[in-house]
Amino acid sequence: MARTARGRATREAFREGARRVFTRDGYLNARLSDIAAEAGRSPALLYQHYDGKEALLAELAEDFSEQLQAKIAEPYRSGLTPIAALREAIRLFWLHYREHLAEVIGISQAAMIDPAFAARWREIHRSATELIASGIRAAQAAGYCPGLHPDIAASALAAMIEQFCLTWQYQNDNPEFELTDETAVETLWQLWGHAVYWIDPLPATADAEPHSAPPPTG
Repeated sequence: MARTARGRATREAFREGARRVFTRDGYLNARLSDIAAEAGRSPALLYQHYDGKEALLAELAEDFSEQLQAKIAEPYRSGLTPIAALREAIRLFWLHYREHLAEVIGISQAAMIDPAFAARWREIHRSATELIASGIRAAQAAGYCPGLHPDIAASALAAMIEQFCLTWQYQNDNPEFELTDETAVETLWQLWGHAVYWIDPLPATADAEPHSAPPPTG
């Protein structure tokens, strides 16, 4: 039992070390020796637990996704209305991304250069997209967004919120503008809410738009 507890503590130390190194240096520049040093352990001990930084990142990615899904599911079990639950879920999503920015950086960088990791992340990520799709189906059962393809719409919404979080929390899209948590959450909530909680579809053609703006002249 003591060895098991010690082993868990060692793995967690390596995970925390990896988070700090990924945040500081990025995943691509991260070295196992630096991760071991941050963890206060030897590189040899790190190799006893992980084959390399790829395996370490994969474990962090799985935990990141599992924890995120558990958090955003909670508002829907708390008795809130669907729209209020959506806002709270988006708030939790935004905060979770910021708290785990190291994993986000690592995942985004590794997925661009490592096809095997990209495939594994898609598999991990699929359950999160399915959770969004189930919410869309529930909205449709209540009469909203008729005809919208739940799976395709879920993919689009997931891409929107994930890229938004990455852009503002890591890349800092506009350094001259200070984006508050409240503004970020409100923006995402309004976009997501209007994407799902509607009844009348948009006109089929531009000619049918009742309030279309005039084309630019000159």
